Amino acid sequence: MKKQKKNNKFENILEYFVSSSIFLFIFVTAIIVLTSILFIVNISIFKLLLPIIFILSVIIYILCFKKKTIKEKIIPTVIGLLVFIFTTLVSAYIYDNTADGTTYHKLAVGAMKNGWNPVWQDVAKFNKDKGNPFDIYEDNVNTKWVNTYAKGSEIYGAVVYSFTNNIDAGKSFNMVFVYIALFVLYMILKGLKLKTWQALLVSSTMALNPISLTQLTNYYLDGVLSITLFIILLLIMNRKLLEDKVNYLLLGMSIIWACSVKFTGLAFAGVFCGILYFYNNYKYIKEEKKFLNKKTIRDTLFYIIVVSISILIVGSSSYTKNFVEHGHPLYPLYGKDHVDNMVLMEMPLSMQKDNNFMIFTKGIFSKSENSSPRYAAEHNEPDWKIPFTITKEELTNFVSPDLRIGGFGYFFGGVFILSIIGTVIYLYKFIKKKEYDSLITHLLVLGITFTLVFVLDGSYWARYIPYVYMIPIFVMINFMIIGNNKFYKVYPLVIMIFLLLDSILILGVQMYSTRLNNGYIKGNMYEFIESSKENEKVEIKLDHHGAQGVLYNLDDLNINNYVLVDELDSERPAYKFVY
Repeated sequence: MKKQKKNNKFENILEYFVSSSIFLFIFVTAIIVLTSILFIVNISIFKLLLPIIFILSVIIYILCFKKKTIKEKIIPTVIGLLVFIFTTLVSAYIYDNTADGTTYHKLAVGAMKNGWNPVWQDVAKFNKDKGNPFDIYEDNVNTKWVNTYAKGSEIYGAVVYSFTNNIDAGKSFNMVFVYIALFVLYMILKGLKLKTWQALLVSSTMALNPISLTQLTNYYLDGVLSITLFIILLLIMNRKLLEDKVNYLLLGMSIIWACSVKFTGLAFAGVFCGILYFYNNYKYIKEEKKFLNKKTIRDTLFYIIVVSISILIVGSSSYTKNFVEHGHPLYPLYGKDHVDNMVLMEMPLSMQKDNNFMIFTKGIFSKSENSSPRYAAEHNEPDWKIPFTITKEELTNFVSPDLRIGGFGYFFGGVFILSIIGTVIYLYKFIKKKEYDSLITHLLVLGITFTLVFVLDGSYWARYIPYVYMIPIFVMINFMIIGNNKFYKVYPLVIMIFLLLDSILILGVQMYSTRLNNGYIKGNMYEFIESSKENEKVEIKLDHHGAQGVLYNLDDLNINNYVLVDELDSERPAYKFVY
């Protein structure tokens, strides 16, 4: 009895964290939706927008959960606010000096914070006379990505930046989504009848996936796409979960975020949701014996609304604008004058003649390293490895936010083998028990997964194929549900141990490298600040031509007595520039 009471108390505490994660999800989604509406009506971001949206989010949360007590409404919002403040402060303290972060991500975030409207204006023309702290290079190639790419995470970053006056504070969305994933996925897994400890551990493996962990402290956004895609898949694969309106809300917000952070998010969410939409509605029609019934109408209206918000509102500065100006919603990746495919250009030389099956296989079963043509001079090509082994060199390679080969973790090759075996076993179990609905649902999702892997380019690069990480997750969930003997209990635990061990090691490497890197940058920045005080003008040479985003960091420090030059007499290192 005492143990039962302790369990109930623990679960009650967890419920507050679940509710706080739902509130945070509402808050971050409201930021990108409401700000996008302001852009459409030609209103730019302003300093008090963040607290205004927070208040509106509290109201939305209260209206969505009218039946909750005052205590059940207040505590989650307070926890959610504390998580948001904590992640924002941590993010503000850590400099992002990654390639994508210092180029187009910070350029987009900084420009929007200073008044640029991405719906109606060209960022290349947003210079000092328009309110920007510096003139953007006319030939800065990053203006193309800033103008055309999906901007969900940058909109969030700009709203936070406007309130905090620290551009690095805006990258807190990555930490926020790890928190959201941990408890939202826990709730979903509990709905699938997993035990509390099982649901917590499985949600931990999903929230702390290698893609998200390597992007915790920078402006990369593949971790957010991975997390939202995980939520989408678990919900659309289990129709009974969608009887709960809260889960429908979570599905809608996940689709909006997936579509708003990357073009591939629109493609992945569209394919998975589209095919499961038709299958689920086929089942509804069969159950209700009526073509138009409450569930088919509900699903249809839901997707019409969510897709409209994703493409016409949040996507107004990318999908809609690209279609109007360039004739294709996914420009510059497609359409007239489209750019070359980066994943093909970055593919290791030894893989360029391989078929997609071989490319994927090498990406999974090779050492974790950043192999690409740029490293070819050092003979840095993919190296096969024995599953479940790790080298010291591999360990440190996970300082990169976008590891090209073996990016799912040190042990994922071995886990993948166990997962394929486990998949065959649970599919056979579905057939044996005549659970044909579950069988078809999983076959559809797995079929889509492997079709995308073998049809699309970039199947060697983990952050471009996040759905593959769900294969071992499905095995763990289904084995835990079956759980009628030691085999079904032990097998998922073995997979889980290796996935969590990957997460622990990667998180340790990330924390260590971030601390060293941040200390190095702060030291150089301090030296630069002192130099700017002692000299009337300081000459700056950017680390590379497109890294203008770091100039917003100088603006945050009220440093404006610098001149950009192409060459320097002497060079001293600073944060992504030399002076």
